[in-house]
Amino acid sequence: MMSALRKIVAGVLGGFVGGALVGLTEAVVIAVWGGAEEFGVFLFGTISYGLIGAVLGGGAALASVVLPFLARDSVAAAGFSAGSVAALLALAVTRFRVVRDLFAENLPVTSQSGIEVHGGLLVGAVVVFVVARRLLVALARGGAGVVSSAAAGIFLVLIGAAASTVLNATAVPVPAPSAPATATGPNAILIITDTLRADHVGAYGSISTKTPGMDRLAKDGVVFERAFSQSSWTRPSIATILTSLYPASHKVMYKTDLLPDGVSTVAETMRDAGYRTVGYVTNINVAPSFHFDQGFQEYHYLAPEFFFGAGDSASKLALYSGMRLLRERFLSKQKFVQNYYQDAQTVNGAALPWIDRSSKQPFFTLIHYMDPHDPYFEIPYNGVAVARVDTPNPDPSQRDRLERLYASNVEYMDRFIGNLVEALKAAGVYDNTMIVLVADHGEEFYEHKGWWHGTTLYDEETHVPFLVKLPKNAKAGTRVKSTVQLLDVAPTIVAACGVPTPQCFQGRDLFSDAKAPVAFYAQEDHEGNVLESVRSDRWKMILANEGNPRGLAPLELYDMQADPGESRNLAGEQPEVVARLKDDLEHLRTFAKSGAVTGQSGALDNASKERLRALGYVN
Repeated sequence: MMSALRKIVAGVLGGFVGGALVGLTEAVVIAVWGGAEEFGVFLFGTISYGLIGAVLGGGAALASVVLPFLARDSVAAAGFSAGSVAALLALAVTRFRVVRDLFAENLPVTSQSGIEVHGGLLVGAVVVFVVARRLLVALARGGAGVVSSAAAGIFLVLIGAAASTVLNATAVPVPAPSAPATATGPNAILIITDTLRADHVGAYGSISTKTPGMDRLAKDGVVFERAFSQSSWTRPSIATILTSLYPASHKVMYKTDLLPDGVSTVAETMRDAGYRTVGYVTNINVAPSFHFDQGFQEYHYLAPEFFFGAGDSASKLALYSGMRLLRERFLSKQKFVQNYYQDAQTVNGAALPWIDRSSKQPFFTLIHYMDPHDPYFEIPYNGVAVARVDTPNPDPSQRDRLERLYASNVEYMDRFIGNLVEALKAAGVYDNTMIVLVADHGEEFYEHKGWWHGTTLYDEETHVPFLVKLPKNAKAGTRVKSTVQLLDVAPTIVAACGVPTPQCFQGRDLFSDAKAPVAFYAQEDHEGNVLESVRSDRWKMILANEGNPRGLAPLELYDMQADPGESRNLAGEQPEVVARLKDDLEHLRTFAKSGAVTGQSGALDNASKERLRALGYVN
C-alpha cells in the first residue's frame, strides 16, 4: 500500500514537472515571437501547465499501480508520468500552433500534408516522452524520487517567477511627451466601432436600431453610403485603416501576425507633423503586443479581465484557449462584459478626461469601441449573453433574438458616442475637430447560412458605416453614393489636417479631385477560408479556395443592382463578365501587393499600370 502511494505521489510530482516544462517552453516561444508586452506568461504557463500535468501524472501513476510493468517503483513512476505528460501536452500544443500558425487553420488530417505533419508530431511526441522520462529518472536516481521530483517542480516554478519578474521589471514604459504639440491644423479623432453593420445605423436607413448619437454626427458631416472593408475580421481590417495598405501589403492576415515596424501608420504621420497622438483600444487584436501602438505617444490598451487570473501574454497560451473554451462551453453560461472587453462607458471614462486635459494642443486620437462584437449582452447587464465561443452555430430560429441583442449593444455604444460629441462641444473643440467614424467590418445573421464574421466577403460582413465630420462642419449633410474603402481613411484624415500624405498609402483622399476607382478589391485568409473579391458598380465576383470550411463555392458572381442580397450566383450565366472581372482581379491583386513592407513586393509592369490607370489606381 505504501509503495503504491509513493508511486502515485511521485507520479503527480513527475507530471507537474512534465507539464511545467511544456508551459515554460511555450512561454519562451511567445516571448521570442514578440507577442507579449508583459511577461506573466512565464509564471502562469509554468504553474497552469504544471497543475494540469499533475492531474494527468496522477492518472499515469495509477495506471502503473494496476500495470506494474509501466513503472516498477516511485522513481520509475515519476519518470513515466513526466514523460507521458510532457509528450501529451507537447503534442497538443505543437499541433495547435502548427495548424493555426503555420497552416492558417487549413490542414485537413487526411490530406498528404496533414498525414505527414501529424506523423511527424507523433514521432516528436515519442522523442519528448523518452527525453523527459530519462531526465527525471536521472534526477531521481538514488531512491529519492519524491523529493527530487518536488525539487524539480519547485525549480521550474522559480524559473517562471524569475523570468516574469525580471522581464516585467526591465520593460520600460514609453513616457508621455512633455514638449508642446507644434501642429497648426485641426484636431482629428478616429472612431472605430467594432463589428458594426452599416444597416444598423439610422443614417444608413435603420429603423429598428436607434442610433441618435451617430445620426447627429452624420448630420454634421458627410455620409459615405457605400463604404466597404478590405477584410472581414478585426486585425487585417484595422491594419488597413491605420496604414492605408491592403492586407497583401501590410502582411497582417493571420491570428499571430504583428503589424510590421516597416509600415507608416496614420499615427506616425500625424505625430511627425507635430500632433499629440493617443489611442484608446479594448480589442486584444490591436493590443500593443501586436504592435498596433506604432506612432502613438500614448496607447492605452483597456484590457479585459482575463479568466483564471491570466494576463495579456498568458492569454496567448494554447492551454488558456482550451481552458477558456471548456469553461465557456460546458462549465459556466454566465457572461460579464469585462471578461471580454471594456465597454463604451469605460472607454469614454478613460478617453474623455485626456481630451479635456489636452484640448489646447492639436491632437490625433484613436477611440475604439467594442460593444457590437459578440458576446451579445442583455442590457442592462445581467450575465446573459450569446457568444461565438460557446454557440458557434446558433439554431437559425434564434436569428431574430440574436439580432435584437446585437442591436441593443449597438444602441448602448451609440449613447456613449453621443456623450463623446457632447464632451467635445463642452471642451470647445468640436468645431475645430475632424471626426471620422468607421467600422472594421460587419456581422452575419444567417443571410448566407452562417454567423459572426471573418469567413465570407458578402456585404453583410464588409459594408460598413463611414462618416466624416469636417472642421467647422464643412459639407454638412452631404451624402456620397459612390463606392469608397477603408483604405481611404488615413489619406482623408491627413489631408484634412494639412499633413503631407505618405507616398506608401494606397488609398485616396476622399475630398480630393483624384479620380475615383471603378473596381474594388478585398481579401481574406481566415480559419481556412481563403477569399478574394472584386466589385464594380454593378457586379461583384468572389473567389474561394476549394474545400473551404465555410462551404463557399469556388466562384460566385452577383448582379448587385438586381440582387443586393447576393442570393443568385450568376457565374455560370455570365462568362464574359467573369472573364473581365478575373482580369481586373489579377491587376488589383498585383497592386495590392505593390506596397508590401515585408517579403517580395509586387512589381507593376506596363500592362498592369495601364489597366490600373483605367481602374483608377495609378495616375
